[in-house]
Amino acid sequence: MKRKALVFGLLLAGGSLASTSSAGAQLDDPFAVDYPHIELGFDVGVMLWNGVDRDVARPGGTVDVRFGWDYKWWVPMFAVGFRGSGVNLSAVPGAPVTASRETLANIFFAAGMRFVTPNRTCVAAFADGWFDFNWWHLNETQVVCNVWYCTGANRYRFTPGFHGRIGMQIRVAPHADLELSFGAGYSFQGQFFTTSQSWLEPAVGFTYSFPAGYEDRMSIRGYSKR
Repeated sequence: MKRKALVFGLLLAGGSLASTSSAGAQLDDPFAVDYPHIELGFDVGVMLWNGVDRDVARPGGTVDVRFGWDYKWWVPMFAVGFRGSGVNLSAVPGAPVTASRETLANIFFAAGMRFVTPNRTCVAAFADGWFDFNWWHLNETQVVCNVWYCTGANRYRFTPGFHGRIGMQIRVAPHADLELSFGAGYSFQGQFFTTSQSWLEPAVGFTYSFPAGYEDRMSIRGYSKR
């Protein structure tokens, strides 16, 4: 009887130790991320126009900063960014002799949704879609006056559009992901273009996932309400 009790005690102690060890390993996992949590990221890419004369509209670049809430499989986000590309107005048929190179600039605000496929590896695929509020500018100014004087300022015209990406997130550090993506954008006519325009956007990005404790201080270790 004593021998059976001893064996049972050893098994119970071993199971408890294994359970504690497993729990400790989970707590100490540097790549573990709780949900939901806040994400902050940025993207840098190339802007390649579709269906336009490359002698007139040159490839450009795009950069944006995004903010979102990660619910593991889906991430509602907001972003603000800039796109720009060179335009050679002298290459336009019938352009005046004084035509020169200008910069086509686009400041945009976007609201979108990202869908992610989380797994136990350091790589996760994603796809996102955005509705864009675009303001375009190309060598156009308007006169702005106050009580004392008038001055010229760049004029931006509003045009709605959208863009989307597919890509992968690569975990490079705790809570940090490097992103590689390929996307496309589209702008309606709006107040700027005479016809709808589209472009391609290969890009690289970076995303930092804030620990979930930042949303609820009571879940931070060592925090006590006073």
